[in-house]
Amino acid sequence: MTHSEIVAYVGATVIDATGAMPRPDQTVIVIDRMITTVGPAAQVPIPAGAHVHDLRGKYLIPGLTDMHVHSESETDDPRHFAGLYIANGVTAVREMWGRPVLHRIRQKIESGEILGPRMTIASPLLDGAPGLWSDVPDTPIVTISSPEQARRAVSEAIDSGADFIKVYSRLAPDAYRAILAEAHRRDITVAGHRSDNVPFLEQIESGQRSFEHMFGIWTATSSDVERLEAALAGIETSPEFHLGSWLRQIGKIESEGVASYDHAAAGSVFERLIAADVACTPTLAVHAVVDRPESFRLDDERMDYMVPHTPESWDFLRTHIYCGGGRSAEETTYYSDLLDRRRATVGAMAEAGVRLLAGTDSVGPGLFPGFSLHFELEQLVASGLSPLQALQCATQEPARFLGRENWAGTVQEGRVADLVILDADPLVDIRNTQRIHAVVVDGHHLGPEERKRLLATVKQIAGGDR
Repeated sequence: MTHSEIVAYVGATVIDATGAMPRPDQTVIVIDRMITTVGPAAQVPIPAGAHVHDLRGKYLIPGLTDMHVHSESETDDPRHFAGLYIANGVTAVREMWGRPVLHRIRQKIESGEILGPRMTIASPLLDGAPGLWSDVPDTPIVTISSPEQARRAVSEAIDSGADFIKVYSRLAPDAYRAILAEAHRRDITVAGHRSDNVPFLEQIESGQRSFEHMFGIWTATSSDVERLEAALAGIETSPEFHLGSWLRQIGKIESEGVASYDHAAAGSVFERLIAADVACTPTLAVHAVVDRPESFRLDDERMDYMVPHTPESWDFLRTHIYCGGGRSAEETTYYSDLLDRRRATVGAMAEAGVRLLAGTDSVGPGLFPGFSLHFELEQLVASGLSPLQALQCATQEPARFLGRENWAGTVQEGRVADLVILDADPLVDIRNTQRIHAVVVDGHHLGPEERKRLLATVKQIAGGDR
């Protein structure tokens, strides 16, 4: 779209994500990348010279945001993952592991050199020693053992252009507190894992703005909170592999937390999250894989969009990291039960009013960039959220969290034209978010044929002719 172009989307049912009822037969006018008018088709005149898209029978929603991604690609072409996001209606992402290549890709997107989502990029991963990823090849982390190192890491992250600081699970109390204090002093957001070594209620009050995944929540919602928090702090990982060792130990602690779940304690935790305006990104998509690793198939047809050796690397991670070399029958049973419990807890959080953000943790095993956000929406609905609430977790709520609520995240006048046009109603069945007719990103319209060509290009880049 050129700045002089005017586009009219006519006849669609608009689901604006504000919480308002769907509005049938609407006209949406876009001028210079921005939505200028939303109103009944019978009442909104079409500007002279406008390019008109007849959307009768279609549904128009805001562009989707995946608030937890790792856009790692072994191709040298930045169009690879960028194209997968856009083809799936994901017009914004929060990158949770900052790397120089991501900043270069963002520059290409912002300059218009390539088509891709808006990117919010984390610092490098800040963890304690040994870090959970310290023995996995090609996974650079910053390990912190002192407050001085913590303050220096925050400063270096800011100098490298990070939008926020990413904290991880094994940070010691003094390092964690120093990171939060320095980030507050430097006015930069902190997000990431909860620390195993600091009581969760303290972390809620610390200034950390979002907590990723469900790990460690049940220790704080247990009737035996002190013992389980101590067990969490007492985890000692082994080097083959630290992450797999940690997952195995935390799974057992979580199962004990589930067995001693206290509704009153949980309510108190949720109230504290709400009072502190702290968001949670449950990433049920990755928990589904960790808890039930047999659930994803290595012959999934979407593998055509990934580099050729992806099945082998994912199988290695599933076997040696997620399953820790193998699970007993007892472990398999309680992990399977944990996923159902996670959904129930997410539903309770939503009912209490905790801010929830949709995120996937792609590109981990079984998680496909763009595609998996739709699976996350399904998981949120399976947790008890309404389809509209789930949509808001990927539209309005991310915009509010990122400080974009005045110009993004909803279909309203004055918002940027990031839109997804669907063939079926997502409020009837959330899976209909996958029935994409067209995508609009920053005012650029991709109709059915353009979207098909985009996916074909991605497949070719990945080596789809294997």
